[in-house]
Amino acid sequence: MPSSPHGRGAARGDGSGGGQIVPEGRAVLRGTPVSPGIAVAPAFVFGDILDEIEVRGIDASEVEGETARLRDAITLVKQELLRDAKQVFRDLGQDKADIFLVHSMILEDKSVLDAILDSISSGHINAEAAVAKETKRLAAVLSSSDDRYLRDRAYDVSDIGKRVIERMLGVWAHCPLSQPMILVARELRASDTASMERGRILGFVTELGGTESHAAILARSLGVPAMVGVKGILDRVRTGEIVAMDGGRGVAVVDPTADTRAHYERMREDEARERHELASVLELPSVTRDGTEIALMSNVGSGEEARQAALLGADGIGLLRSEMVFMSAKLFLDEDAQFEVYRGAVEAVAGKPVSIRTLDVGGDKFVGPENPFHEHNPNLGYRSTRVMLDRPDLLLTQFRAILRASAHGPVRVLIPMISSVEELREAKARLEEAKSQLRLKGVAFDEDIKIGAMIEIPSAAMVADRLASECDFLSIGTNDLVQYTLAVDRGSSYVSRLYRPHDPSVLALIARSVEGAASAGKPISLCGEMAGTPAYIPLLIGLGLREFSVSNSRLPRTKKAIRDVDLGLAVPLADEAVAARTAADVGALLGLDGN
Repeated sequence: MPSSPHGRGAARGDGSGGGQIVPEGRAVLRGTPVSPGIAVAPAFVFGDILDEIEVRGIDASEVEGETARLRDAITLVKQELLRDAKQVFRDLGQDKADIFLVHSMILEDKSVLDAILDSISSGHINAEAAVAKETKRLAAVLSSSDDRYLRDRAYDVSDIGKRVIERMLGVWAHCPLSQPMILVARELRASDTASMERGRILGFVTELGGTESHAAILARSLGVPAMVGVKGILDRVRTGEIVAMDGGRGVAVVDPTADTRAHYERMREDEARERHELASVLELPSVTRDGTEIALMSNVGSGEEARQAALLGADGIGLLRSEMVFMSAKLFLDEDAQFEVYRGAVEAVAGKPVSIRTLDVGGDKFVGPENPFHEHNPNLGYRSTRVMLDRPDLLLTQFRAILRASAHGPVRVLIPMISSVEELREAKARLEEAKSQLRLKGVAFDEDIKIGAMIEIPSAAMVADRLASECDFLSIGTNDLVQYTLAVDRGSSYVSRLYRPHDPSVLALIARSVEGAASAGKPISLCGEMAGTPAYIPLLIGLGLREFSVSNSRLPRTKKAIRDVDLGLAVPLADEAVAARTAADVGALLGLDGN
């Protein structure tokens, strides 16, 4: 977005900044708010390394040295590709391992290598710049091809070029935050954020992404401000430049004036004081005004987050995202390593239930430095339980680790992305197989461990009664349910305005799921981001939900929202919302801004 037309000389007035000042700075950027909060800190621009390489002229005497650096880097990358191919072959099969062979072929393409060497020897530029130049040229040629296969290879070329450059520079593709900073990027995938040093991330600002993109969800999980849809952000901010941002209003001020910075600092202090005051609600029971008990649990992605949930008084772990553990480690953990993580989470909450979701990979979530799933439409392709059922060795390993953890406290198994009764039955059969394997070894586990199915696909919601009769509980994942119901990619900034959890069609599917669970006499919970939005709590309770799971940072506000609910008003509110014709009508009922 363009900077403020008033620039540094902006007059005092209304608008952003709490209604007291118009923000002033070198640039005032606006985007879609996705996580509230205030941050004032240096920026770290997480950009494309191909565009960041400095072109440096070299003397003839340096050609040999630059060429040697290039060849050493290529040798190192080839070794890594061979290692990765072997790992992927063991974990996912030959077809996925073949991707790494394609990358090796690129490195051995004589025409590509000759072009890079010519840029070094004849063009007299440094090796990194020569690789970036040829990589971008070749990727552009492939991207413009009419042949779909060749267009897909553009990704492979860019990927391998980046790896070679990183090895020459001695860095890996990660976010090396040297101090607490605001992360600025064109786009952030789950795989980008999984291994970041989260204690140093104070906020996110991205050009792409929607309100339920992984960067947005991570920001809310961490309790830090975030905004997306800021066009041209990489051209407007430099690493190290101070940024003052308001995630609740979607405003970021680059190089703010002294007055603007002081104002944002005061807002941040006020916000911290409010959070401190709100924290007292955590000591109160999770009940509505009329005394209806509501279980309030946490969504976590690590043992540390589980320990934090226990300190915050969560009623348990409603969703342990096991893929986050794998992604952080950048490899498929063996049974013992998984067991240690799961046992740590179970022991952290000391007797309270822990629901462990089986590995949810695919889409933009993958394990290791490479994405083995190059699909045209990954969100509708090979992901989650579909992958795990095809790889019983991976699924059995995870089931055994989860079962072993169940000997240390109440554990529930949660199966994601179920689209049919057949899939659930197959997963249950694998769980029984894992039990048999542990019995033969005399390993202790909970013989009566509960297994549940996630309702994330409309087809599952439509047969929720049949799914509930085949398992012990259901859990609604609204992030994907909204995406698949409305055909809206939750990570897309182009259609983010259409991502509306309160759309009548979504509410109808939630209501059908609750009714289906009730007809089978089984409990049902909701663990999507919708549960972390206070305005939705009366509606969800009115629909019959009695268990929610939210990120740790949202526990206080969600509990306060629960305690403010009057069931006598919530039920008719839900009835009216489900009967509404449009999302705008529901938004008006709930008092949502913009409906």
